[in-house]
Amino acid sequence: LKQANARLPAPPPRAQASRPSPAMGDEPHHECGFALLRLLKPLEYYEEKYGTSFFGLNRMYLMMEKQRNRGQDGCGVANVKLDVPPGIKYINCEKSIDKDPIKDVFERVQRMGADKLHRAPPEAVISEEGSTRTRVDPTWVKENVPFAGELFLSHVRYGTDSDNTIDRCHPMLRESNWMTRSLLLAGNFNITNNEDLFSSLVQIGQHPRELSDTVTLLEKIGHFVDKENNDLYVKYSATGQAPRTCFSLIAENINVARILRRASTDWDGGYCIAGLFGHGDAFVLRDPCGIRPAFYMANEEVIVVASEAPLIQTVFSVCGEEVHPLPPGQALVVKRSGKWKLENVLAPMALKQCSFERIYFSRGNDAGVYREREHLGSSLLQPLLKLLEAKGDSLANTVLSFIPNTSELAFNGLVKEAQAEMARRRATVIKQLMDKKKTGEGAGAGAGTSQADLEESLRRIGAMSVRTEKVVHKDAKIRTFIQEDTSREHLTMHAYDIHYGTVKAGEDVLVALDDSIVRGNTLKNAILRTLDRLGPKRIIILSSCPQIRYPDVYGIDMAKLGDLAAFKAAITLLQERGMESILTEVYKACRAQLSRPLASGDFVNHVQRIYEPFTPEEISAKIVEQVTPRGCDAEIGVLFNTVEALHEAMPEHAGDWYFTGDYPTPGGTKVCCRAFVLWFEGSSARCYGVSSASSCAQTPVLVIGHGGSEHALAWKLSQSHEVGCVYVAPGNGGIAGHPAHGHGHGHGGDDECFTGRMHQAPLVPVDVPLTPPHFKEVKDFCRERSIVLAVVGSEQLIHEGLSDALRATGVPVFGPSQAAAEVESSRAFSKAFSQRHELPMAAGPQQDGETAPEISVLAFGDGVSFQVVPAATQDQKRCLDEERGAITDGMGAFAPSPLVDKEMLARIEGEVFRPVFEGLRHEDRPFVGCLHAELVLTSAGPKVLGLRSCISEPVAQALIPLLEGDLFEVLAACAGSRLHSGVLSVNKDKSSVAVVMASGGYPGNFQRGHVISGLDRALCVPGAHVFHTGTTMEDVTETDARRVRTPSGSHFKRSLSSSFHNTLPCLSQAVTTCGGRVLTVAAVGRSLLEARERAYVAVRAISFTDSWYRHDIAALASVSPLRSGNNSFAPPARVADDSNKTTCEFTYRSSGVDSAAADAAMKSFEPLIRRTCQDAGSEPMLPALRGKSCEIGKMGSGTGVVISSANALGTKLKVASHVGNFDGLGIDLVALCVNDIAARGAEPLFFHKHLSVEKLDGRQAMQLVKGVSEGCVEAGCRLLDTGVSELPGVFAPGGFDFVGFAVGVAEQGSLLPQKEAMAEGDAIIALPASGFHSNGYSLIRAIIRAAGLEYNQAAPFDPTRSLGEALLPPTRIYAKSVLALAKAGLLRGAVQVARGGLERCFDAVVPPHLAAHLRADSWELPAALRWLAAVGKVPCKELISTFNCGLGMALICAPECEDKVLKLLGDMHEEPMVVGRLVPCASGAPRVEVEGAQGSWLMLPELGVSLPFPEVLSSLQDPWTVSRMRVMVLAGNEDVTPVQALLSATKLPASAAALVAVASAYPEANALMLARSAGVKEVVLGDGRFTNSDFFCDGLDDDLGGAATADAGAGGADHGADGVGGHSKNAAADFSANLEKEMEAVQAELLVVLDDVDPTLLTRSFHQHRAGKVLVVHASLLPAFPGPSPIEAALRAGVCVTGCTVSFAVPPSLGAKGNCYGPQILQEPVRIAACDTAASLRQRVVTQCETPVLPRALQLVASGSVALRHDEGGFGLGRSASFTEAASQGMLHHTTAPQL
Repeated sequence: LKQANARLPAPPPRAQASRPSPAMGDEPHHECGFALLRLLKPLEYYEEKYGTSFFGLNRMYLMMEKQRNRGQDGCGVANVKLDVPPGIKYINCEKSIDKDPIKDVFERVQRMGADKLHRAPPEAVISEEGSTRTRVDPTWVKENVPFAGELFLSHVRYGTDSDNTIDRCHPMLRESNWMTRSLLLAGNFNITNNEDLFSSLVQIGQHPRELSDTVTLLEKIGHFVDKENNDLYVKYSATGQAPRTCFSLIAENINVARILRRASTDWDGGYCIAGLFGHGDAFVLRDPCGIRPAFYMANEEVIVVASEAPLIQTVFSVCGEEVHPLPPGQALVVKRSGKWKLENVLAPMALKQCSFERIYFSRGNDAGVYREREHLGSSLLQPLLKLLEAKGDSLANTVLSFIPNTSELAFNGLVKEAQAEMARRRATVIKQLMDKKKTGEGAGAGAGTSQADLEESLRRIGAMSVRTEKVVHKDAKIRTFIQEDTSREHLTMHAYDIHYGTVKAGEDVLVALDDSIVRGNTLKNAILRTLDRLGPKRIIILSSCPQIRYPDVYGIDMAKLGDLAAFKAAITLLQERGMESILTEVYKACRAQLSRPLASGDFVNHVQRIYEPFTPEEISAKIVEQVTPRGCDAEIGVLFNTVEALHEAMPEHAGDWYFTGDYPTPGGTKVCCRAFVLWFEGSSARCYGVSSASSCAQTPVLVIGHGGSEHALAWKLSQSHEVGCVYVAPGNGGIAGHPAHGHGHGHGGDDECFTGRMHQAPLVPVDVPLTPPHFKEVKDFCRERSIVLAVVGSEQLIHEGLSDALRATGVPVFGPSQAAAEVESSRAFSKAFSQRHELPMAAGPQQDGETAPEISVLAFGDGVSFQVVPAATQDQKRCLDEERGAITDGMGAFAPSPLVDKEMLARIEGEVFRPVFEGLRHEDRPFVGCLHAELVLTSAGPKVLGLRSCISEPVAQALIPLLEGDLFEVLAACAGSRLHSGVLSVNKDKSSVAVVMASGGYPGNFQRGHVISGLDRALCVPGAHVFHTGTTMEDVTETDARRVRTPSGSHFKRSLSSSFHNTLPCLSQAVTTCGGRVLTVAAVGRSLLEARERAYVAVRAISFTDSWYRHDIAALASVSPLRSGNNSFAPPARVADDSNKTTCEFTYRSSGVDSAAADAAMKSFEPLIRRTCQDAGSEPMLPALRGKSCEIGKMGSGTGVVISSANALGTKLKVASHVGNFDGLGIDLVALCVNDIAARGAEPLFFHKHLSVEKLDGRQAMQLVKGVSEGCVEAGCRLLDTGVSELPGVFAPGGFDFVGFAVGVAEQGSLLPQKEAMAEGDAIIALPASGFHSNGYSLIRAIIRAAGLEYNQAAPFDPTRSLGEALLPPTRIYAKSVLALAKAGLLRGAVQVARGGLERCFDAVVPPHLAAHLRADSWELPAALRWLAAVGKVPCKELISTFNCGLGMALICAPECEDKVLKLLGDMHEEPMVVGRLVPCASGAPRVEVEGAQGSWLMLPELGVSLPFPEVLSSLQDPWTVSRMRVMVLAGNEDVTPVQALLSATKLPASAAALVAVASAYPEANALMLARSAGVKEVVLGDGRFTNSDFFCDGLDDDLGGAATADAGAGGADHGADGVGGHSKNAAADFSANLEKEMEAVQAELLVVLDDVDPTLLTRSFHQHRAGKVLVVHASLLPAFPGPSPIEAALRAGVCVTGCTVSFAVPPSLGAKGNCYGPQILQEPVRIAACDTAASLRQRVVTQCETPVLPRALQLVASGSVALRHDEGGFGLGRSASFTEAASQGMLHHTTAPQL
């Protein structure tokens, strides 16, 4: 045991390890190190060969020790054991932040192992033959001793801030009971866009525990690990595999590369990330630029990956040729079997390996590092000599030294080069002497050099040498990093000491070389002071790297730009030379760039402008000034290496961003800009990391008010990158719905929505009491939330003193004081003030008939100065068109007003605003806020109608969208009394129009509480914004939500189904009206006309009950501005408009075609079209140009054959319409066309699409075209045209068609297929499909309809997704992969598996004498298709002829090319499968044969998948999959019956009901025949005797009266003792008793009574016994037509709509006549056609209403989602929490009756 114990890693030495001294004490840190090790042999192998079972642990310890230079803040090691039995711990992980963390971790591991070994049972102890030694059985060791597994991952950490906790140490564990979902992660990385990744996790519903990039990446990868597990489980479970077998298959086939591709698509940064899965797979992924290093080695014993190559060589005793760098963008993936492979994960970018890490962090024993550092040192000699000789010095009086320790290699290079230089000079002198001697000898005797002279010269030459001394040593092991800035400086003063006597005082020049000069603080405070004590005449500091000018953002701790010595020098030079304006310009440019997400495009490093005016020598000279300490006697010099020398020394490490500012990723450039912004603003925050991310997210602003102006202010403030959150108190419906529901914001311009250039902080409504006069609650809120700016937008609150109350607590406030606001609130003060300051006041409000235009002008003030907004707004206040009706607060506005030019604006500033602001200031009432002047323009000039203390509506909504710049800056400057000139500007190239939508009755009495619809569609209009004035977010029932009047042209589903209201009061959130003026729809355009058209298009998309608006806003704008001196106004010019047409006039829009909406939609498509333009220098063909042309030369193609393809999507459109998701259809359309083109060997050039609709829906059109744009980008072709047509009358309401056309070119010789080359044995290689693609949807819809399923319920074959979601994945685009093979000459043919399925896709590709022979067992039939085949009983032949069967593209190649094709496809991230061969084909034989389909494509009769991941599915899995309630159906004798729908629905595994019997009084009833064919028990009630009863179908006579008895029918009538068939009791009691008996016989719990059975046959006692367990179906929309013949009654009444109702049956009150209909569950409507008869109408009621709605109702009741509730108030519906949640999320789509 002692011997076994001794084989554990020995404890590390106690001595404190030191790290090489870096960078003049200003050490940049956080270059972590990691190592991954996989043992490929059993433990017995290592026990036998190396004498220990802990070979892996020993090697990990050595690798950590040899990476000690990379991390001393923390250490961690993890181990995974493979193939251990359940119940045994298979993951071990230990971490430490001890003073010596490596030692601490491995000592703990040793103690745990020793303890286990000492307790080994006797049977596990093995005695060695011929020896007294014993050892422990390796098998026992593996199962019982921690860290005795095969897979290891370790990490050493350098932290970037003082938060050095154990939680920050790697590896980090994401643990699960399922091994394939457990994940360990460690690495050397820094992610620049961590905030974006964090937000993406939040958007998908996760709640990450912190904002660190490690946790974010762990959860990002983990999300896709979960998805991969779910997808594979669905795949294998669908084939009938048991759960345990499924997980074994998952462990074998989990695709790690696919997980990494999905997870890393949006990562930006430098990283090497290593991960271990619980089941034994492992990976290491390197960033695509190769910024961070990783090296690997694989042999028959181990696979190892580490941050540095030398440690692998040393620890495993291998030569350098066996260690390889991990290629950028690739992952080394090790499977649990031990097989490994390099996988392409990310497309490699330009190689930018970090040169600074190479200089500074890498181990010097690497051969390459050694040579490179020496080269860097040697390149400094010649510049040094010039520097010496410039002051008359030389190497003779120079002492060369270095700053320990990593600079020693560069110092060696410098010394070697100096020695070589000395040798060269010595040779030169000798040659000169020899030449001189020869010359002297040739001149005659005595003319030559004497022997003495020659000897003296030779003596001097011999004395020439390079003087080197170790002048500096690091005296104390003091770490000067990861400390607070104040303590670091003091510590570094004592970190270095000198060797006295090494320099001749007053004579020598002392040269000290170091790797870098970063901050310069230690150089000034410690190094130079220390060196100066030796008394040298000069001190020259050499830096082997160039000037560090920019922060590193990829992991090295140089995050603060203001700390860098070179940056400080450049700033000082700018200030000294009067060039500070550059700083302001750079600041503005950087701030503007920060608001853009990385996906928006290229980023510019504006910080480079700081250095452009200066030479490197000027900056070095300024650094010398700044680092020279006081009292230093020696002259100081600094010499930096050049970037050119750096690249010459290490050509393979071109990453030089800290020297040049050329960052390899957009995120790097963005973070550099953030660093400058932080420096400029005086912040000490880091430019990346947890602290900086948190600080950026915590900048809260409070806007106080609930109107549209406050909404507009909050919206504009949210665009400031300075603002992390905008609280609005109390807010409105638009604030509450932002941003998740899209209310209250729109396109900030034409492009922002698509290019992602607009930052938006969240708007958060807060319910804070605003109680005057103290406003305690709002003051407390500002203090608790650290509000940085409060904007008071409510006039009433300003008048009540809210601004003063907040200012008194120190909160910066934008809003005037109560005293200053008296210019509005006090009529007496305002009048007296205007007289004192001679304001040009108007005589009074204009009366009817007066035409002088009214305008509004705004000015912002800070109490001292003010700025006028350089644009006037013209508002229209009359409530009716043509300026008629009552005066309101405003029905619309537009800006800028053409009546106000610069001269008029200047006049207004001088005559109105200046007297007001200066007057208030002189009267000790400084105005801080926005002063709104309402003016009337007269012939005598502007006159003041009134002054308002804040911006009012709708002026705010019209003007704010035109403001440029950062509104937060302006308001904060006003609040801080630092408003500067020129900060307010408007977009001079744009106009804005705002239209108010009001409630009916406004400005008089109006109603509230109406639900608003169409907000999302309005926001799809380019440039449109919707600001809420009188709205609120309320919990409303679906009934209320559907009571909305839909706009003309809405989908059929909305125009018909939305007319009917849900009986079940499902609660959901909706925006409702709560004011007279409800919404203000504003739109920005390039002209006033365009803005007006856009605004009205958006207005027409919105609807609520009794809404109205003016139709002539901005229609009467004067086209010529008013000039001073004019005596009259020019007559107004009406803008072309058809909105004001009377109802008797026909317009194109009144006929159903809205040209303005179409134009707006086309405009919104332009950014999407630009995305597809590959040539940045060419202008895309925008829709307005309508140019259907493309220069083939520009597209990079030569002459050749033109190939085209046209396609439409077919009935997949119907599924998308049902689901309401059109995002992927555009990709489908592009894929269908470009895949066809690529299959011909042609490169797609351009694409056209055309959308034809019954009525244009902007949101739907945007989703479709966005998909087309994405598809074109993926396919590499250009989108040239996006036509849109409204065709009323051609399509049914809501109908549309979507077609596409693509063109490609190919060289004549490269066209496919090459039929003449095809031969028997050619391989057929398939690429997997993403789903059904675009074929077979008619059959799919028919099966789903027959099964009674809904698209929004959980998919039976994949409960993690809805059925609709599972059916709609877009078609894959294979163009690039196919073309790569075609250009390589590897293909003989290719075909897209689309029309005709597998059976007919090969017809046009394969020659007649050959056929495709496919093997069904070579690929998996998708689970969705298996399910459809099982439920629909679809034969294999039909599957093959209709669907792609899981294959999207089939490729044909020669057998000898097969391996090349597979490899090339694998490199392109494809997953190819060899699925068959070409075989000879006889005449008339099938062209495609799928061998083994019947056996391989298992059709399970009750196929369904229930994933065993409760923590994943707790919110996803349908709540009704738990139990199955036994159900009996009671049917009549009608031929048309919904029984088949119930039979199909209850057969599904997800059904909560089991149909156990169908009963009827009629032996030959069709319902019984259906039950018999389905294998369900059929029950004939009373052996047929009830068929003669008049009670059965005709019901009781309505005229029968009399008292009811307890056993009478439910109708309450007693028909005497003589019953049917001679029975003594009445027929109803006999019938009920017989039915009860049959239900008990089959143990039925629930009875469903169909509409052809009279429910009054059921007695009251039956109802009471079966309370809540009887459902009745009635063929009308109750309460309409509750009698026995509802179909006929509806026809007689002449109504246009009827339907069906499913309700609970309840016992009626005594005396009631046949009414046993209780609470309604679901209803479904159907239109009554003019030609309908009772038979035709009943057939449609059954097929269109009862067939879909009855299975849903049954499911709700059987699952317990709804139940009958009975209390003192009577009967009602009770519903479960899960049902309420589903209803609130819109998962239950069913409708109810209108008011008839």
